[in-house]
Amino acid sequence: MYCNTFFWLPILFASLQVAYAQYYSCLTPYNTYGRCVPYNKCGFLQKLFTQYGLSLPQNYLADIQKSRCQGSTPGIHICCDDTLSPTPAPEPTPSSGGGDKKDTDYVASMNQQGLGVLRAQKCGGAGGERVSHGQNVDLYEFPWMALLIYSSQEDRFKCGGSLITDTYVLTAAHCMVGVSEKIIGVRLGEHDLTEEEDCITVNQRRICAPPVEDIGVEKTIPHPDFNNARKTNDVALVKLARSVQFKKHIKPICLPIIPEAAQIPRDRRFFIAGWGGTENSKTSNILQKALVPFKTREQCQNIFRRTRINDNHLCAGGDGLIDTCKGDSGGPLFYLAPYSGAHKSLRYVQYGIVSFGGTECGSDRNSPGIYANVANFMPWITSHIV
Repeated sequence: MYCNTFFWLPILFASLQVAYAQYYSCLTPYNTYGRCVPYNKCGFLQKLFTQYGLSLPQNYLADIQKSRCQGSTPGIHICCDDTLSPTPAPEPTPSSGGGDKKDTDYVASMNQQGLGVLRAQKCGGAGGERVSHGQNVDLYEFPWMALLIYSSQEDRFKCGGSLITDTYVLTAAHCMVGVSEKIIGVRLGEHDLTEEEDCITVNQRRICAPPVEDIGVEKTIPHPDFNNARKTNDVALVKLARSVQFKKHIKPICLPIIPEAAQIPRDRRFFIAGWGGTENSKTSNILQKALVPFKTREQCQNIFRRTRINDNHLCAGGDGLIDTCKGDSGGPLFYLAPYSGAHKSLRYVQYGIVSFGGTECGSDRNSPGIYANVANFMPWITSHIV
């Protein structure tokens, strides 16, 4: 019976392309770290067939197809995380559409000129020289990460952000409203704050990134309805003093410009990245990353009882020590998701902006974080980047 369960998998995988090429260092379609193992040695796959038999839901079939990797032994291998458990197919969040009319309305709600700017650029490409299990981000891995430069001499980098076009950085409104120091610039292409030149060694080959770029600020644009006490509308833009030329270490992240990109997959994990900074602390010189699970607004409301959680918020995190090192305030929450184009290629799409809660680094606290819901602010964002 066990063999019969898997007899059809070689046929399923025959036409697949290799997705990840490192043994014991790969990323599953669920944004968790896995091991590249023979398909019949994958515990998660066995759990799926125990629960569903041969009637696997379409979302799991698609995920199995995406998980093919290059193993060190002959045969079919998949990137497998045995700690995962099958869950029901994810449902769209209230902001994600859910019908032809709503899908049309979602796109129509945006400024079409600004939408054209986002569509015209190449964004969210998966970078990096390798896939690593550690918290340190690989060189070139997330080239959209930005640091806001403040007029303070002691603590220049108080918040983070994400490059979304060649002239705009997306961040949080609380990083500029009610803050005593002025934002005077944005640093792009940074990896290690202590190094003049960022380099890594791969297979005895030294690879170095181009220099970081510190760019002046033309203006800051906080959301006009931002309320720090209520933690609402915590979104802002920074317009750079000049356009930046995209390079290997400086590229934009994608935003959810199509309904499919705005659908939040509740059984997946999201990336959060940054140098661990908040308005009051700095904890890492090297760019960090963590994987955080989606949480419902109801789950977060039970924790943050003094703050009303609504559709303009996303909630993620609070799932063990792996995600206790969060990103900078104003930094992005993102996920490898379907994007525009005929084939809906997978790109890193930003879903949230670090707002409050869950920003501790290196502690044993286990609370989720609240993020501004980027999909709900797409009309505002697209109207200000033109």
